[in-house]
Amino acid sequence: MDILRVFARFLDIQFYALGSHSKETHVRFIKTIIITTLGFALPTGIAQARENEERPLVFAASSLTSVLTKHASNWSQTSGKSIPRLSFGASATMVRQIRSGAPAHIFISANPAWTQLLADAGETKSINNIAGNQLVLVKPANQILQGTFQPTEAYFRRLIGTRRLAMANPELAPLGAYTQSYLRKIGVWDKLEGNLAYAQNARQTLRLVERGGLAAFVYKSDAFNNEKVAIIFSAPAALTGQITYQAALLQHSSPSSLSFYEYLMSAEARPTWIKYGFEDFDYSASK
Repeated sequence: MDILRVFARFLDIQFYALGSHSKETHVRFIKTIIITTLGFALPTGIAQARENEERPLVFAASSLTSVLTKHASNWSQTSGKSIPRLSFGASATMVRQIRSGAPAHIFISANPAWTQLLADAGETKSINNIAGNQLVLVKPANQILQGTFQPTEAYFRRLIGTRRLAMANPELAPLGAYTQSYLRKIGVWDKLEGNLAYAQNARQTLRLVERGGLAAFVYKSDAFNNEKVAIIFSAPAALTGQITYQAALLQHSSPSSLSFYEYLMSAEARPTWIKYGFEDFDYSASK
């Protein structure tokens, strides 16, 4: 409170410098208001800062936007704590931000390679698998599709016509890496590379289908119960690699973030994962 008294003394000086000794009563009145007001405001500000520091800050894959928002709400209601702050984007971008000092408590990616990178850099306390997913080829629901799916260049040419095939950038997002792996294994990557439309993350890839009218590879969870898109084909895990979401508890984590981290792997959270189109996971095997 010393700073408040210094400020009050400053008021004394200003009034008396003007020769207004008769205003001493006014000075005392103003000093009382300032000390009382700021005296209450400072503890409130400190409490708010502490709450923000304690409140979970989660950096997560954009494909988790809907389900993680629901998890955050459910956990808040169950625990009585403030809803976590959620930031969604491409894994590569978020990893760079964390390495540069972003004060995230939890990081979640659809590619374990990114969480491992943070672990190798000493940024993590714990890592666990939390959910699975599947790569699917989709089109706008209002477009008519001729013929059944075939893993051939000719099929994709017919599918996209004069347009492009949308996918996430493999350099930035795990979805793009899974898509690239699949197209390479069926032997069409080199043939289609010039007819691809890149998006920065899974959410933006989905938007190219919903709003841009393009066919695209997206996660099953993004197409699940989505009336704007129709699934053409589900790629087998043998050709994409197992799609596993990993959560990393980071070094700057708080007790609340640990609680939310553990909640994501709890039996209570499983029905929500499934409701949003994610695959159930044996969490105990990842600990």
